[in-house]
Amino acid sequence: MLAVREMGVISFEKASEKIKDVTAAVLCGGKSRRMGFDKAFLMDEQHYLLLETSRSLKYLFEHVVLVSDTKSKFAGAEGFDNIDILEDRYIHKGPIGGVSTALEQIQTEYVFIMACDMPLMNLGLIDRMYRKLGQEQILLCSHGEKLEPLFAFYHKSCLPVFRKQIEEGELKLRNAFSELQVGTYCLNEAEISAITNLNTPEDVERWNQNISKNK
Repeated sequence: MLAVREMGVISFEKASEKIKDVTAAVLCGGKSRRMGFDKAFLMDEQHYLLLETSRSLKYLFEHVVLVSDTKSKFAGAEGFDNIDILEDRYIHKGPIGGVSTALEQIQTEYVFIMACDMPLMNLGLIDRMYRKLGQEQILLCSHGEKLEPLFAFYHKSCLPVFRKQIEEGELKLRNAFSELQVGTYCLNEAEISAITNLNTPEDVERWNQNISKNK
């Protein structure tokens, strides 16, 4: 299996105290067609990226969950026993289904959503986004014209709009933005790497090559 090496690249900027009024949720139930295997199991020689991500988020958030198509796929995978896993209630509906599942089951007003294939997660960035959060229903990252809906805060009040879209077969998250209060956090050049995704074997290979060069 292709690997992501050197999990130490995740930024461990530690917050002064944990965030208690937001739940962090990592989406890990996608089909991963372009990767060729389930990205929930991306790993280096010893560690799953998903485990490293969830453990890192616990430095910042009191509550951390995974949202997966099924819990059973983690059976026998070392390290997942003590992690809360929510089963997607909207199978095959893409990220909008995962976000909706999280919003339905969390106890906090907001959820912080991120994808499971982001090897450069930056806790300091997430903390800065949280401190910027005001009355928005959604706060997401932007860089130039690009918006990143899978590194974002969502309020429970988004649920009726998302459910309606799912019922109508409109599964693009960003198509709901016109009906909601959306704020953006503009990434600077030092922060943009945090939204890097690994979508294909070629992405992973390039990532591994970059890590090797920096050793």
